[in-house]
Amino acid sequence: MEKSIKSEISDLTSELANWQVKLEGKWTGDETKRIHRIFHHLVQLSGESALGKLFNHQATIFHHSHRPGKTGRTRGGDIYLDDDWTDWTMAHELGHRWNNAWSRQPERSLRTSLGAGKIEWLKRNLRRFEKWLTKTLGSLGIKTRIDWKTLWYHPGSAPPPCGVERNFNASEDLAESFAATIFPEDARQRALNAAKRIFNRFANWDWGQKFLDFRQTPRGQVMQAMIRERLSSEQHADQPDQRTA
Repeated sequence: MEKSIKSEISDLTSELANWQVKLEGKWTGDETKRIHRIFHHLVQLSGESALGKLFNHQATIFHHSHRPGKTGRTRGGDIYLDDDWTDWTMAHELGHRWNNAWSRQPERSLRTSLGAGKIEWLKRNLRRFEKWLTKTLGSLGIKTRIDWKTLWYHPGSAPPPCGVERNFNASEDLAESFAATIFPEDARQRALNAAKRIFNRFANWDWGQKFLDFRQTPRGQVMQAMIRERLSSEQHADQPDQRTA
């Protein structure tokens, strides 16, 4: 039985290698299966022969971050997953990886298609002032966290996959939308949960009331069109592997 399990994991690792996916360090059999299963979702979207093309013919390398928690980080083609990473975490980081592989063209395309990130250049400067003001007040003994929601990133004409918060930006928008494309039904539940905690002016972003899964939403349609565009493109990005925090 143990030999059969080892053989199965070896086969999965070999298939991942064929997809230009490498697991650096030691990964449990369960983790290997989960990583393979998520890439298999992508294969269903793009086709096995086109998976390499989706990531601009670049390798993706997974590492353990050796940090507690459920999140991850992506730097160029390297993805670092925390100890208790979830399937959504990995799909989200794959969104950053995809964005990096194409020199962040996907996030710019998403913004343009949906009219997202309105007056972001101004909001960015005002957010810096917001942080400075919070710090200054703190130095005066006034402990408060200033958070002007009007300065949050504007997602444009279509509902974001799972709501927004103060740190949401174009890169996170792309990564969340990519994860939602892989797990459309999970995204719907996340959207329903987000709608419960977001104040009234964002109530119309609760797409879970109208659509069964993310791929049916306007944003989901744009994401699928962007993926198809990359699969049909014969051009490589000029400057691959941009760093994403």
